[in-house]
Amino acid sequence: NNIIIETKGMFTAADRRKHLCIKKQHPELDIRFVFMNAKNKIYKGSKTTYAAWCTRYNFEWAEGSIPMEWVKK
Repeated sequence: NNIIIETKGMFTAADRRKHLCIKKQHPELDIRFVFMNAKNKIYKGSKTTYAAWCTRYNFEWAEGSIPMEWVKK
């Protein structure tokens, strides 16, 4: 179904940079994230969560498991 799903426990700065570069170079790719805990902060003391970062950069995301609607598309 042409969806790339990246599962993450930790979402490091290097991971975030990599995915922004991929999105810039290949805007046709549909990259989505599944986080163990989407409320984790992107770094200690940050106000930005993993979920907020994804929303800001237009990545779809989910928490815990892959949503069935992603599988059915």
